[in-house]
Amino acid sequence: MGFTVPATQVVIMFGLMAVGWVAYRAKWLRTEALHGLTNLLLFLVAPAVTIQAFQRPFDAGRLRTIGIVFVIDLVAFAITIAVARVLMNRRLVPDAAMRKALQFGTVYSNAGFIGIPLTQALLGSDGVFYAVTYIAAYTVYVWTHGISLFGHEHVRPSMKLQRVVLNPGIISILIALPLYVLSIHIPSPASDVVGYLAAMNTPLSMIVVGVNLAAFSLRTIFSDKFVWLGVFARNLLVPAIFILLLGLLPIDPVAKMAILISVSTPVGAMLVIFSVRHDQDTQFATRLLCLSTLLCVITLPVALVVASRVW
Repeated sequence: MGFTVPATQVVIMFGLMAVGWVAYRAKWLRTEALHGLTNLLLFLVAPAVTIQAFQRPFDAGRLRTIGIVFVIDLVAFAITIAVARVLMNRRLVPDAAMRKALQFGTVYSNAGFIGIPLTQALLGSDGVFYAVTYIAAYTVYVWTHGISLFGHEHVRPSMKLQRVVLNPGIISILIALPLYVLSIHIPSPASDVVGYLAAMNTPLSMIVVGVNLAAFSLRTIFSDKFVWLGVFARNLLVPAIFILLLGLLPIDPVAKMAILISVSTPVGAMLVIFSVRHDQDTQFATRLLCLSTLLCVITLPVALVVASRVW
């Protein structure tokens, strides 16, 4: 396990974020456009990623293993949510909005952009399928627990339930999974449309983050103690916990490492995307994402090296 592959992914991410930064500074993108791009990501691009990932031939044995891994992923999220709530408590983080952002950043990593390419490079196509299973569990949680962290208290319970069930993340899973089980391939040109939309996920997400990054000084990233708290939780504490817990499980080593890669990636772009959509503090969210991503050049490879030696 070396440092080159994850470091390369981080450099690519920051390059795309720089595009958003330049676009904002050059006044090509403004707040109105940012909200539109965010909606495009949530309602079209992200569902296309999920559907495309499950467009592969059905295999009964692999489906059983995927089911086991999916349950492990669900439990992993539940554990991480508990850790985030205990660590990011009212006494340590008095500000409610900041506390919720830190909890979100601790739980939801950048498993899509950094996790899947890294899994492909280190573990091959089998590892990628397990990484996609993690993304499926991620989608279930981020559109239930995750979005609830940004919800408004005056919304009626019936409306909250509707937003949980009728959202693009859950709907895309309900479409993708039967297509996989029944070995149904989306015909062209529809499959091409899905593929093109999915290909937009990485650049569009990072451009949105870069636009937010351009609105404040980079020097503030390193001076915020709460940002460092979030980085400690996301980059160090969570990977350490799962190096120990996954080492106890008698499952496929490829699946085990794929899960660890996913849980060890830095703070996910969804934190900034949800902050934009729900009019929260995007500057704090972006500072947390940037510092976590920058330091994952070191923390992510270290986690994988430690795990490969401990297991």
